[in-house]
Amino acid sequence: MIHESRATEVGVLLKAPMVKSHYILPSDDSEITRLNLQNQLLTREVCDGKLIFAPAELEHGDQVLESGTGTGIWLLSLAETIPPTISFTGIDIHTRLFPQEFPSNVSFLQRSITNLPAEWTERFKIVNQRLLIGGLTRKEWKKAIQEIHRVLVPGGWFQCIEPNIPLKTNIGPHTERMFAVVRDLLAKNGLVHDIVEVLGRKLSKTGFTNVQTHTVSLSAHRHEEEFNHRTLMEWFFLALKPGMLAQKLLQSEEEFGELMQSMLKEWDESPQVAWSWSVVYAQKRENNVGTAKFCIYM
Repeated sequence: MIHESRATEVGVLLKAPMVKSHYILPSDDSEITRLNLQNQLLTREVCDGKLIFAPAELEHGDQVLESGTGTGIWLLSLAETIPPTISFTGIDIHTRLFPQEFPSNVSFLQRSITNLPAEWTERFKIVNQRLLIGGLTRKEWKKAIQEIHRVLVPGGWFQCIEPNIPLKTNIGPHTERMFAVVRDLLAKNGLVHDIVEVLGRKLSKTGFTNVQTHTVSLSAHRHEEEFNHRTLMEWFFLALKPGMLAQKLLQSEEEFGELMQSMLKEWDESPQVAWSWSVVYAQKRENNVGTAKFCIYM
């Protein structure tokens, strides 16, 4: 059964000073389950089972940063497979999803990726980020990339996963309308629906090299597994519902429910319904960079 999530208001000002959120997905208790299952699915299906998809080299004493860490599931999963001499830092503008218990070489801080401490310059070997399409404006993406480049050590790697929001699905009118509403919701909040298309250029302009994009198309048909890509997509739309209603993009709960059911019916009747995801990764310049030392799998 799909359980709806409560949504936080867009633009909520947290108690920590100068931390403002444009994030349009919820950050409540029910979101913990969705984020953890989502992380497992994307790691398995999009990243070929690898927690570190970029050809990164980790050595004793290195540090790893995750932006938008949420529940910290990616960091904690990686920490289980890496020597304790490597340290991990997870940052997020919301703290409610942070885990209560974690190893001594893992820390969680309330920080925005757009404004990192000056003392973090050239500190991290890897910066990981997943699904901030619903959290960063176009201006904030530029600042975030600049900050990521600054805090990476020379030769360090940035990797992120984002969905490809289609302009046209060729599935049916109800699916077309739902995705149009999603794009409008992102646009009304200054967010970037086509971030996958522009991210590579932004990284190159900031000084990154070896910029690569790995895209995988995942079926949205019904599946015997309890949690699968279709489930993830259904949860995604349900999580966006409060924002759609608040922005008057849909007029009522009933209109959303009817559109949702009509869209899912189109998916059942379409032989090739799918949604694509991309891993974008890039390296901060350094001469004589070695090959990967660790290949981390779920």
